[in-house]
Amino acid sequence: MRTPLLVLFLSVVLPISAADAIRPVVGVDRAYMDLSASPCEDLYAYACGSFDRVPIPGDHAAWGVNQEIDERTFAILRDILDTSARTGGAKGSLAQRIGDFYASGMDEAEIEKAGLDPIKPWLEEIAALKTSEDVVKTIGRFHAAGLGAGFDFGVQVDDKNSSVMIASFRQGGLGLPERNYYLDTDKTAKDIRRAYVDHIEKILGLAGEKPADAKTLARSIFKLETRLAKASRDLVALRDPEKNYNQIDLAQLPAVAPTLPWAVFLAEVSFPASEQTVLVGQPEFFKAFAELLRSEKIVTWKGYLRWQLLSATAPHLTKAFVEENHAFYGKKLTGTTELKPRWKRILDATDAALGEDLGQLYVQRAFSPAAKARVHTMVKLHLEAMATRIKTSEWMTESSKTAALKKISTLRTKIGYPDTWRDYSTLDIGRRPHVLNVLAAARFETLRHMAKLGRPVDRNDWDMTPQTNNAYYDGTLNEMVFPAGILQPPFFDEHADDASNYGALASTIGHELTHAFDDEGRQHDWEGNLKPWWSDEDVKRFQARAELVAKHYSGYEALPGLHLDGHQTLGENIADVGGLRVAYEAFKLAAKETKPALVDGFTPDQRFFIAFAQGWRTNERPERIRLIVTSDVHSPCRFRVVGPVKHFPEFYTAFGCPPPAVKVPQVW
Repeated sequence: MRTPLLVLFLSVVLPISAADAIRPVVGVDRAYMDLSASPCEDLYAYACGSFDRVPIPGDHAAWGVNQEIDERTFAILRDILDTSARTGGAKGSLAQRIGDFYASGMDEAEIEKAGLDPIKPWLEEIAALKTSEDVVKTIGRFHAAGLGAGFDFGVQVDDKNSSVMIASFRQGGLGLPERNYYLDTDKTAKDIRRAYVDHIEKILGLAGEKPADAKTLARSIFKLETRLAKASRDLVALRDPEKNYNQIDLAQLPAVAPTLPWAVFLAEVSFPASEQTVLVGQPEFFKAFAELLRSEKIVTWKGYLRWQLLSATAPHLTKAFVEENHAFYGKKLTGTTELKPRWKRILDATDAALGEDLGQLYVQRAFSPAAKARVHTMVKLHLEAMATRIKTSEWMTESSKTAALKKISTLRTKIGYPDTWRDYSTLDIGRRPHVLNVLAAARFETLRHMAKLGRPVDRNDWDMTPQTNNAYYDGTLNEMVFPAGILQPPFFDEHADDASNYGALASTIGHELTHAFDDEGRQHDWEGNLKPWWSDEDVKRFQARAELVAKHYSGYEALPGLHLDGHQTLGENIADVGGLRVAYEAFKLAAKETKPALVDGFTPDQRFFIAFAQGWRTNERPERIRLIVTSDVHSPCRFRVVGPVKHFPEFYTAFGCPPPAVKVPQVW
């Protein structure tokens, strides 16, 4: 049962505390609105203005609708974990695994007692390195254990043959969020770099390095990472799927980077002999990486691997490591002033390690069959609305329309939770130092992915856990996935009206569906393969319209002097704009038999747009906003509201606004 809507008709700013905001909420809530603001000038201020007064808790970088949903989900998950930790279960049972994992993380005394002993074998191996080949061997062992270092390596669906899995090498190995953190010359970037070097030095010191040696080594590690950053592509370049697809025969790997001992790495990750091809996303990065193996001193590489190990495990080690990790990655990068409570941090770790074990118990409490059925209906109407958009498009040729409609008709949707749950029976979890359970889970996940090589693509697999408050579209599988964790009030309520549900979920169902036809998604056909399927004329017309979207968003200033990059965020912005359009038309289909009626003084159309805006209701710290603008492909929350409605005729009609002076044609 939902908390009743407070009948608040005041146009003043209402003092709402973060604690009050945890209460279950509805899609349209007057308590969060500032009715003195004009929706025509700023829909976000009108729909969410009173929420601006809500303080951000010290352990959060942002506080808003997503955090409200998370708090309710966390309460359910905490009860599940506390019960499992207390009562346990037979060895190998679901309750035993999640109970022991959670209990090990909550046992601070055991963690302090163990110190660095659980990772001592790794530290000793690093200390014994003598050659560049030894370095690559240890990097391979890191990857096999799910730690990662130097670059990214994994297993994915082949972009150009979506029926098979393939191993993939991609740039990586950085400790800062994105390459530009190493290269930007503004004052803030320089300040973050200084703090980062200090952080490396402190972590090395906690691990026993002498102060002078820690300082020297931290600087050397940072210089090494900076060289890796210079060899990396930026976020805009990484968004081109064609340019980042380079399939190479194993025998050709030496041609990419002749001095890199590829065979040594592949042996350590137990690469199957039957696999003869791999993807190398950014060949120039690996050429530079190989050169650094040759030119950098072995002591620097040993320091780098020691730092990578300590940084990866710091959140699961002693209090000193946890606090220093938060001092940089929390306080400095996101502005949080406090650590999250320990139970939340261990809950997050349990979700990452045993997400589908935990999910089986979560969905029993939080997602009913009736809710799943209603979401299925909503998805069906979104697909119908998107098909209509394509059929009536003024800029697509008939051949491209036919192919696009085929893509919609073959698109698969997963709702709530998997049909078949993941089998964790080979994962050994026990009441032991917490970091050992974390490492065991990381290795299990790596082995699970490596086992996919040589097998057909498992289309029943999920990339998110059922309790995750998020969703995704996978272009290589042509599927949308909506976990139960995001299908919660105020985004979705099985008892709510259509205006509320369709408006609040515009940024979810409509958004993910539009990703199938954004600047990246449009390059994958109905089978998920990366290949041309549009006419050349349609591509040009699409790009011209997409460029208008990029220009529009580049005009927004997130912080003084910090503008959005419309090309970096182009795919997400297209999905935001198109998603709102598709959701609105799906809403009209759902409500076509319903007589329009005022609710709390708002028409159905007004409620749709207010619900959409309140679905992004969030207060964000400046540090978090900067982090998003500089290292994310999404726009900050406020602009995900004002951007999509800027050229939306029905929005202006709904609120009696004068239409914009310039009409910009939409992509979708």
